[in-house]
Amino acid sequence: MSSSRRLLLIADDPVLRQILSEHLASAGFAIAIAAGTAAAPPGARDADLAVLDGDGALALCRRLKADDPSLPVMILAGHRVDSAADAVMVKPVRLAALVAKLEDLLNRKDAGIAVRIGEWRFDPHARALDGADGRQVRLTDKETAILRCLGKAGGVVARERLLAEVWGYAGGVSTHTLETHIYRLRRKLEPDPGRASVLVTEAGGYRLVT
Repeated sequence: MSSSRRLLLIADDPVLRQILSEHLASAGFAIAIAAGTAAAPPGARDADLAVLDGDGALALCRRLKADDPSLPVMILAGHRVDSAADAVMVKPVRLAALVAKLEDLLNRKDAGIAVRIGEWRFDPHARALDGADGRQVRLTDKETAILRCLGKAGGVVARERLLAEVWGYAGGVSTHTLETHIYRLRRKLEPDPGRASVLVTEAGGYRLVT
């Protein structure tokens, strides 16, 4: 799983929060953590999905869904509950089952998102670009993650953010891997790769013209 899958983890119990954050990070999620469910956390709009645990999980789920209905939300609970969440997992939580369920939620979300990029229809679930003439261009996992990140942002995405979300790199890393992937993507996306009009370079980053 790409580290561009940003998971918002909100749990009242610090021990459970630590266990979940370590395991989910090792499974490839980029984790944003909030200490408890009492207040809606900052940065929720940037998340790809959320996992909630605690006394305020049901109320927070409703707030998150009101703000972004497309955000997949899983609640961890001591017993089966009815809620607006996309999934409920009864504790004690089996970590492998949790990861599998989160992947399923993300795949279902991606399956419903196919966006137009230039002359192409970008299908992140299939990791492909579909042309109106029937052509299909396959994408690598990293290429798919780059397009998902750019498409969700709807504007300029800084180079450092792409490196962090797609590769998990910390700031200040010296690498040309992003530029190499952008070059390859342009050869797949652009009518004239030498004159980018779809995946364009902006000051400090990149932007998709959809």
